[in-house]
Amino acid sequence: MKSVARVAPAGVAGLIVLVSCGPPDPIASPRGVWTDGSFDDWDGVAPLVVDRSGDVPDGSPVDLGAIAAQDDPRFLHFLIDLGDTVTVQGLPGSVELVLNVDGDSATGGAHGGVDGADMAVVLTRQSDPAADARGVGVGMRRIGQGGPGEVEPAGSVGLIVSPTHSSDRFEVRLDRGLLAGGPGHLPAAGQGGFVAGRLRYLRAGAVVDESPLFTHRLATAAGEPPPLLDADAVARSPGAFRVVAWNVSDSSFHTNADAFQRVVRALQPDVLLLDEIYFSITLEELAVFGEGIGLGDEAWTWSLAQGGGRQRTAVGARGLSLRGEPAMARIDHAPGALEQWLQEAGDEPEAPRMPPPSALARNEARGGVSATGAWVTVDGVDVLFVPVDLQSAGYDGSPRDRLRELQARTLNGAIAAVVDGRPDPGVVVAGDLNLVGSTRPLNALRRGLGPDGTDLDVARLERLRDRSLATWRGIWREDPFSPGRLDYLLYRGEVLEVDRGFVFDAAALAPGAREVLGVGEMDTERSDHLPLVVDFRVR
Repeated sequence: MKSVARVAPAGVAGLIVLVSCGPPDPIASPRGVWTDGSFDDWDGVAPLVVDRSGDVPDGSPVDLGAIAAQDDPRFLHFLIDLGDTVTVQGLPGSVELVLNVDGDSATGGAHGGVDGADMAVVLTRQSDPAADARGVGVGMRRIGQGGPGEVEPAGSVGLIVSPTHSSDRFEVRLDRGLLAGGPGHLPAAGQGGFVAGRLRYLRAGAVVDESPLFTHRLATAAGEPPPLLDADAVARSPGAFRVVAWNVSDSSFHTNADAFQRVVRALQPDVLLLDEIYFSITLEELAVFGEGIGLGDEAWTWSLAQGGGRQRTAVGARGLSLRGEPAMARIDHAPGALEQWLQEAGDEPEAPRMPPPSALARNEARGGVSATGAWVTVDGVDVLFVPVDLQSAGYDGSPRDRLRELQARTLNGAIAAVVDGRPDPGVVVAGDLNLVGSTRPLNALRRGLGPDGTDLDVARLERLRDRSLATWRGIWREDPFSPGRLDYLLYRGEVLEVDRGFVFDAAALAPGAREVLGVGEMDTERSDHLPLVVDFRVR
């Protein structure tokens, strides 16, 4: 396998993401921009404008910098520099990208000094824009003669902001087709040959910083999305063994078991890693689930976590020898670790209606880390498979972000203890890392777990029709967050080789392909997370 090192986004210390060489990309060449949180697609792209640094009050978390743009037939792409490492979906105040998307000053309205503004991308939604508070999520406002409308959710208007974790730069992607739809019917993006706009930072409704006006001349005309995929697009690589990891959305796994079974049957994994299973599940229920998957005469065997609180994890294997790792059946923090975290984090709730950190500490003490481990022998090599689900929510440096980091360190130590002294075992760790704050949990989890103290590799898993790495998307219309990469798969690259990998969405398949595979168009919407699929070979 050939691999290409990707440039890591700011704040991702030491992170190398590998691009595995698999089947041809279903999106026609040239590949264009990928909304993936690594910015090498922007090398050589000159900024449209550069805002002067140091023109904000002392202590401002944002000091606007360069703004660049690219376009392709499907998307408008912007790269914005915010001047410091921040969580763009959890800022105090809001960044606005005000756009005249049709090049016509007679449509839309005047907003933020932009004539004919049609929309404003809102990076951190505020429940009360007049209050100087830390908001949550992103969205878009349509702008007309009467001014801006209400903020619409990112998922309903084709908006993606990447990365989900903190950075000093962010990619903002708009779907040119979806911009023209919905209430108010925005003009088709770029129909006038250019897009104009301005970037602003506001707190308590007042402008703190704003860029000069910019104009982007479009290099492409709006076009159609690529065709839906055939069944071969998700076929297993010959001779490889397949791993599927999926956050199955708590109680939905129980109430929609048939949909989950159809997806697993269509993907045909040898090893299945599940996280966020409803807390009351039993091994007997998992056995029934496996029987419902089918896939020939090869029986499923299971290992179920004894800890994890209300969100448990499990490992299943089909036709392979599986042994639960006793030392990882329940994974508790070291004595005093939670008390130290609570002392450092304080006990103030991060947001209204959120439980205080002390409640999180009690739950964590009762349940332990939501993870487990099981050994599966593949081609004569023992591989430790570890499904995981880290703490959700929070911004960079928040109590929940620090708890994620503690969970990652605890799990890292548990893995290190069980692989120590074994002759070159494989390791695969996968699940919902919830990187909505810093990247420190990812760095702590993968650190030193490869042979000779190297770090685990991070698989680059792409959406097959989307040019993004998003594994999560809101399935409820009013969800405030951008689709993003929350689920990761880490592995020992010295032992295992990725032949191919992708993020699976049943809605990306053509009707004939869904019929062949026996999967429904909405089956992957039974969870707000999409399955990760990786075909491995033992080196």
